Amino acid sequence: MRAGRTSLCFLSLCLTLQSTALFSSERDVRTWLQSMVQSVRELNYQGTFVFLHDNQLESMQIVHIVDAEGEKERLVSLNGAAREVVRDDASVICIAPDAKSISISRRGAGGGFRAVFSMDIEALSAFYDFQLLNRARVAGRAVQAVAILPKDPYRYGYRIYLDVQKALPLKTDMLDDRGSVISQIMFTSIQIDANVKDTTEDNLDGREYYHWVQREPGKVNNEPDDREWVLDGLPKGYHIKLRTQMPAGKDGPPVSHFVLTDGLASLSLYIEPNGSDSVLIGGSRIGAVNAFGRIIEGYHITAVGAVPALTVEKIAQAVRPNTN
Repeated sequence: MRAGRTSLCFLSLCLTLQSTALFSSERDVRTWLQSMVQSVRELNYQGTFVFLHDNQLESMQIVHIVDAEGEKERLVSLNGAAREVVRDDASVICIAPDAKSISISRRGAGGGFRAVFSMDIEALSAFYDFQLLNRARVAGRAVQAVAILPKDPYRYGYRIYLDVQKALPLKTDMLDDRGSVISQIMFTSIQIDANVKDTTEDNLDGREYYHWVQREPGKVNNEPDDREWVLDGLPKGYHIKLRTQMPAGKDGPPVSHFVLTDGLASLSLYIEPNGSDSVLIGGSRIGAVNAFGRIIEGYHITAVGAVPALTVEKIAQAVRPNTN
């Protein structure tokens, strides 16, 4: 009997220690991720990273500056078609040297290299588990790996490698439901320094003869839209972050555009009058991006984003006309 009690006490102690260790680990992960969110907003850095997706490898150069004028970011492609994107707090400038064109638009919600890392850790705890992993090296710097793993099949997971000194993400793996990498961003070189040179204002030099396009964003409506469409039965955690009306073709009706998110994953939903036989019906996939289309009462519904196929299908199927 005494031996039984001793065993039970030992088991209880082990479970208590295990619970304490798990709590400590999760707390440490949250500390790392909170530091990461702060770092991507406040640090100056420049470097080169590669983006692997859909069996394609892109190399990009980035300069990120935060000063008294706000946040500025410049991305330059190093392979494939020449292109460049410059962002600040107010605008996005897309430059295509091969086509000699420049497109300017006002900056919308999110965007930029840091968008996926601007997360609310506490809110995400309802849909993701956080784990502290091993230490490694990326771009010659020591990193701490952390995992963000979904609690259901409606979102992808992430494995993020954070610079030990600055908590800046130097490598990010997007994971499918089997834990396989479906896309990856990794720095090959990086300089993290308050004295990084601001090159974002050099982007228009010598390009006054390019074709300039001023793109007006859709009309934003963040109020509940109860007039035409209802989204009923969304996957748990997903909500509408943004509504816009996008211009369609010449003399065509506008396209309703919804951005949905769970705080980490995000996707777009488009609702437009069906006027073509070549629209997407059913599912489609390119790399980590899934899409699903359907027709309902003369309208074409399309959900698309870097989320599992099950998610875009469920969201597209959730759209129905408002009959109230």
